[in-house]
Formats: sequence, structure tokens, C-alpha cells
Amino acid sequence: MRFYIKTFGCQMNERDSEKVEAILFENNWQQVENPEDADLIIVNSCAVREKAENKLYSELGRLKFINPKAKIVAMGCVAQINYEKLKHIADIVIGTNTIDRFYDIARDKSKNGVFILDKMTDPDHIFPHTSRISAFVDIMYGCNNFCSYCIVPYTRGREISRNKDAIIEEIKQLIDKGTKEVMLLGQNVNSFENSKNYRFVDLLYDINKLDGLKRIRFTTSHPKDFSKELALAIRDLDKLCEHLHLPFQSGSDRILKLMKRGYTKEQYLSKALMYREIVKEGSITTDIIVGFPSETQQDFLQTVEVLKTVEFETSFSFKYSKRPLTRAANMDNQVDEEEKLKRLNYLQKLQADITQKKLKAYEGKTIEVLVEGQSKKHNGFSGRCRQNIVVNLEFRDNITEGKIANVVITKALKHSLVGKVQGQ
Repeated sequence: MRFYIKTFGCQMNERDSEKVEAILFENNWQQVENPEDADLIIVNSCAVREKAENKLYSELGRLKFINPKAKIVAMGCVAQINYEKLKHIADIVIGTNTIDRFYDIARDKSKNGVFILDKMTDPDHIFPHTSRISAFVDIMYGCNNFCSYCIVPYTRGREISRNKDAIIEEIKQLIDKGTKEVMLLGQNVNSFENSKNYRFVDLLYDINKLDGLKRIRFTTSHPKDFSKELALAIRDLDKLCEHLHLPFQSGSDRILKLMKRGYTKEQYLSKALMYREIVKEGSITTDIIVGFPSETQQDFLQTVEVLKTVEFETSFSFKYSKRPLTRAANMDNQVDEEEKLKRLNYLQKLQADITQKKLKAYEGKTIEVLVEGQSKKHNGFSGRCRQNIVVNLEFRDNITEGKIANVVITKALKHSLVGKVQGQ
């Protein structure tokens, strides 16, 4: 039996798709690159923006047209909330909390239907992996923040922290298979809690003790919960990479309050600059929304000020998108699309200039790079440095996947670096 899978969305969606692939592989299914060759077609959906949701419906229609004989599965965030609509399009609809249904599908026992649960029955279940060098590991699921623009609490449910022993065991299994780096996943990793006396930082210290593991990353931190203790862990733990993703979304206190973000501009800046001071060689990235309902030019300029003050290595900026079930969708004074685009273009141009300056500063330096495999855009291998910047390697001699190499940076590109392994 053959399957094709298409994934939209974030790292959580990527990990969910990997779970599906691994389950099917373990049951002797073959993955194909052409959907016309598949017996089973799976589309994993994202609902964080309207554009991403529309892509799902468009893709399902296209795939059904080119391969009408295949069984179609719609899964993911859109499936979790719009299953009534999707059940008329797809043969099987699987929500974010029912990925274990793929064990039945893999054995060709699952009937057509809708499989949706409000919460996971077994969050500590260790799903298989297909990744080799670097692997995603869920440490928690869901979100309790209910930001007024965000649909995630409705698509992923309330927060559930996995048991620390299950997390450690999963990572040990990965190490035994040759994994060098783990990326710990959660909508807000700072909220991880096994008990009042065991929090996210405690988990990081325990993972750091594991023999054979070379690197630890995590995403995402929420500013209201980010602490000096976590910044010190990033500085002090030898396996924990010096990179922090800390979304600020807006620089306007008025907009932040409407967003229900739980912090002010000054509180965010205090934490971001505290991280810069403690982690001297660290990088920091962020998320930004422009054009939130009632955002004025003055509000937007406050966002620009944060960008200029922190000088993020990169930022992921988006136009505000109305999402069903969220409070912001019904707010007055929605900003028109033309103005949103104007602000977004300005912000992205500013960030591009900052990013280029940051990358140029690496030229001539020697940095540690984990070689991940063949570069997608360059003739050679590529990997990431501890600051989470892609590094393309000039020469292939004596380089293998999974190797950690000292690399001399020879050139800064638009979004990445070029370098050669020291001694070659």
C-alpha cells in the first residue's frame, strides 16, 4: 500500500505528520511523492490563519480530482474544528487528539468516518520517529492562554504536560537510534509542569544529563512566563542552544491588552534585553502581527520601536487574520487589507536590514555547526549553528550527517551563512 502526505503549518504539525509517516512505515506502507500513485492521501491542516485554512480545501479538491480512487484523510487543526464540513469532502477526518487512529488505518481496519476528541486519551504515548539527526519531541499539548486572535486553544485543546519520564524515555530511544539534537515542542513550553516542584527548567537540566545527546532546542516561550532562571539555563547548560524564540506580537500596550497577551511593551523589552545581557552569544527571534483590529499608525510605530530596540536575528511577521471562535473576529475597527500590507512590507524591509547586519557580523568567525544533510539550495551539505542559523558548507570532504564541525564563516547570504569546515 502506498501513501502521500501534505503538511501545512508549524513544527507541531510537522511532528504530527512524522508520527503518521512512522506508523505507516512500521506497517510496511510505502511513501510516494506523486499523489496520483497513492492509495491513501493525507492532508495535515493548519488553522492559524484564514489563508492556511483555505489552502486545505483547495488542496483536497485538487487531490480528489487527480486521484479519485484514493482514500482521502483530512487531519490536523482545521479537521479538529471544521469536521462537519470536511466529512463531506474527505473519507476520514482525524483531529489533533486522535492521531492514534492511524494505527488502525495502517492495518487497513479503519472505516470511513470522523474521529474527534476534545482531549488526548494518552498524552504520554511515545509515537515513533522517522527523523535521524534532529528530532521533534512533544513535551506538552494545547494552550490555556486564549489570546483574542488565536484559534489554537480550540484546535489543540487545553494544556496537558507529558510525564517527564515519558519524555526522557522518548529521548533515550532517539539517542539509541543516532539522534544528536532534540527540539522540545509546546505552545508555551514555560507552562510545562509535572508538579509544583518540577517545571520546564528542571526538565532541561535532566535532559542535559543524557549521554549521547549533543544539542537541545525548544519552542515556544511566552513572554509573560519567561524567566531569568530560563535565561541562565540557556547560558549554563552545555547542550542547550543559545537561541530563544519569544513572540511579542505588538509593541502597543493598548493592542497587547486587546490581544490578551498578559504583558506590556516595557515588560517584554525588559525580558528580551535581560536575555541579551545574560546570553552574550545568543540569538533571539520573534513573531509579530500587524493590522490587529483598531491598530493605529501610532500603535504600529510602537511595534517598529521594539524591533529596532531588540534587533531580532529574524522575525516572522503576518497580517492579522480573522479566525472563527476568537474574540478579535468580532471587534470593531478592522484594519483594511491595503493598510495591513503596507505596514507588513515596511516591517519586513526593516527586519531584512537588521538580519543582514547580524549575519554579516559572523563573517570571519568560527562557529559550531551540526551537519544535517544535503543543502536544499546549495551544492553541498548544510546544518545549523547553535544560534539556529542555517550554514551552507563549501566543501564536502570529511563531512558526514550528524557531525558537529567547527566552521569558518566566509560569507553572509540573505537568510543564511556560508562557511568551510576548519582545517579543510
